[in-house]
Amino acid sequence: MNKKIVFVLALMACVCLSVMVFLFRDLFIPPVSVTYRNMTDLTDEYNADKEIAEAHSKLRSSNEKAGVISGIYGGQRNIAITFDGLSDRTTMLKILDLLKTHNLKATFFVDGLQTVEDPQAVVSINKEGYKVENYTLSGIPHMEQLPPERMVRDFCQAQKIITVTTDNKANLLKCNNTQYTDAVLLAAKACGFNGVVKSDVVIDATIPGAADGIAGRVRPGSIVSVRLEVNPEPIVLEPEVSNLRPEIDKKPGLKPLPKVGDNKNKVIIATVEKVLVDLKNANYTTVYVEDVAKTRVAAAPFDKLTVLLSALRDEVEALFSSRTAFAAEGAPVHPEEIHTILTAERAMSFSFGGLSDRVAVGDILNKLQKMDIKATFFVTEQEMRRYPDTVKSIIRNGHEIGVSMRANPPETVAEARKELVDLRAFLRNQFGVTANLVRQSSGAIPDTTKAAIAAENCVLIGQAYNIVQSKHKDYKSPEQVVSELFGQFDYAFMRGQIIYFRLDFYTDNTLVGKVMEMVKKQRVDNIAFSTVYDNPQINPKNDTQMEIKPIGAILSNKQEQYTIPVDKDKIPHNLRSGAHTFTVNDSNFIEAARKRYLGNFEVDEGDRIIGFSKMSIRRLDKTGTVHTNDNVIFLSFDDWGSEASLNKLLYVLKKHNATATFFIITRTVPPTSNILRRIALDGHEIASHSDLHKPMAVRDPKTGRQIPSQTREELYADYARSYKVLEEITGDVIVNGKPSLTRLFRPPTLAISKQGFEALFDNSYEWIVSGSYSTKDYMAASAEEVVNNLKYGIYDKHGRLQKGATIVMHMGDATKYTAIALDILLTINDRKADSDPTKFRTGRLTDYLTADYDQSKPFKPLK
Repeated sequence: MNKKIVFVLALMACVCLSVMVFLFRDLFIPPVSVTYRNMTDLTDEYNADKEIAEAHSKLRSSNEKAGVISGIYGGQRNIAITFDGLSDRTTMLKILDLLKTHNLKATFFVDGLQTVEDPQAVVSINKEGYKVENYTLSGIPHMEQLPPERMVRDFCQAQKIITVTTDNKANLLKCNNTQYTDAVLLAAKACGFNGVVKSDVVIDATIPGAADGIAGRVRPGSIVSVRLEVNPEPIVLEPEVSNLRPEIDKKPGLKPLPKVGDNKNKVIIATVEKVLVDLKNANYTTVYVEDVAKTRVAAAPFDKLTVLLSALRDEVEALFSSRTAFAAEGAPVHPEEIHTILTAERAMSFSFGGLSDRVAVGDILNKLQKMDIKATFFVTEQEMRRYPDTVKSIIRNGHEIGVSMRANPPETVAEARKELVDLRAFLRNQFGVTANLVRQSSGAIPDTTKAAIAAENCVLIGQAYNIVQSKHKDYKSPEQVVSELFGQFDYAFMRGQIIYFRLDFYTDNTLVGKVMEMVKKQRVDNIAFSTVYDNPQINPKNDTQMEIKPIGAILSNKQEQYTIPVDKDKIPHNLRSGAHTFTVNDSNFIEAARKRYLGNFEVDEGDRIIGFSKMSIRRLDKTGTVHTNDNVIFLSFDDWGSEASLNKLLYVLKKHNATATFFIITRTVPPTSNILRRIALDGHEIASHSDLHKPMAVRDPKTGRQIPSQTREELYADYARSYKVLEEITGDVIVNGKPSLTRLFRPPTLAISKQGFEALFDNSYEWIVSGSYSTKDYMAASAEEVVNNLKYGIYDKHGRLQKGATIVMHMGDATKYTAIALDILLTINDRKADSDPTKFRTGRLTDYLTADYDQSKPFKPLK
């Protein structure tokens, strides 16, 4: 009996000892912490103290662990795609565009710090309908090395930031290169995550060739993760810190610039596109990781009740949420935040906030005065009360004033509206200024604020670029800052964009002014057409310089503004999507192709043509020349470009009163729609070069044979989508009685196929125009080379004008000599006497390609 008592007592002692070790395990673990990226903007809206305390309590009282979600292999060819981390906003928008183009689902795991730095990128992901989940606070690797309490703080802080930014809680957690130990799973569960995600295949998008052979590495049911930004910061052993804000007197050393190649963003885009295309070509369909999670988590017995209660709670919250109350209050439609004003005017805006640093404000005002720029300054009530002299100085300098609302939003529309009314009244009473431009200081903008702004007939303002970012706080030179702001494809700012600078952030309070000057030089001034013989400084008629105006000044120019989509009633009936102007069937297909195809001498039976019989190929046009006796040629431009390239081309054409046809790849147009609108308003023709720029025929590298790159259905969808984009932006533009939108099409790489023609005709494209001669300007080494190529396409070997020649040029930023060469050639032509038989004029293709025109009958030219 005594032995049994001793055994029981010993057992009880062991149990007590184990419990004490678990509860007080931090005493036995050396403190470990993380060197986080600098983040000073964790304002009250991001305060997660309450959530952290609740999670700590759960961690101490429960042994429940989150489930590990990985691939579920089965017979269906379903996969889940995730993107881990964030790249720059331009790259993110292109990734969203690729997903939309290929109609694929994806889950984005975003970290908290990158979300703070660029909340709009995360808002764009959420707005497009993709899932946003938690990638921890900074995406650091090897989180299993942290004590559970530190993990809880990290997870909760990131969750708070994501919730504030998207208005939705992340359901899933993913840790970068981390072993999911019991400690990690306990911490994740305590923070409210039922599942943590483990990838089956990980692709580093920053490494060229990382996606090679991806289809062979993936099994049905896999979770495929594309890592956009790899966080290089390891976990560093150092004393525990109490919060993420740096000490006031702490003077960190200069942060070294990351050694990133200039082509990193290009590599990311190429890698992502290859992953999406290869997986789709392998007949994989995509599901959200959340759908995988539901299946996997439901299998964990201890989580069934939690999932049920969570779903019930969400339903109750949705039923009684404040969004329902807004509708009951009869609030107006919530206005969208304006990042880029929809305008064809060649103007953009600089905006500023943060007036507490008087040195920075004074420096900016001096620099703006020297550059003759008027800007928009957003002021808070606190700034108006504390720094009235600063506000008066801004007004005296002729700048525009807007009001800035608190980042911590009111709970009701009435409270938000009262805040806005009081703000505007204070500004009006103290400074005599009435403002209707409103900005929120930071964070995602709730519906309460949007409804209040709409109710007061004000305009909600955001920014296309947030220049001042937290990671640059202690940088010393503008070169350091600017080198990290823009991606490789950000050649220039676009008309209508709003650029935001915060004045009270950099440690060096003169840095923001230097950054503004450099940004203007590199991203604004570079759009002007400036040569030794013609630049805005010596030629007053050269109006190519981008104007920087206050936001209100651009908004007041209603004549240049438009909507997307444009008013359908203003689009001519024959140009509306779905309108059929002619019918093609099997019996008349070849005749229609011969009549409506203007070919090219390089495209023949052995190169870039499939689906036609040998007899049909011989009967198709190979000249690309419009049949006419007029001394007319046709200028055309392919692809798409930035403000820097397109603005120069428009100036040269306007300078010489020339017209052209722009054959546009539409997949990247929406962010730059303003310049497309300008092209149409200048009287040029708008035509399609497809949406994805996939040739109708490509050469199989193994067999050497011509094969299609898309199915007929994919071709049809591509061409329909392309026309829709052009229609929604330019369909209502009519200049001198002639619509700018056309039903002309130029095949990518000039390759053609029978099924491609069928898809075009079914989409009511009327003419397929390859062109008589390509200048190859994208590979030219000098302007002289492009001039000579233009002459070769316009004149024959005897110097005679080739009437009806259709010249193919390009409008991308790689074609840096095209505008100058075209200016030289057109200047020479302008100086010729009207009686000179070699003098030409430029024409509109649609003036000649009329219903009774037939390319297969060259002996009946039209005037």
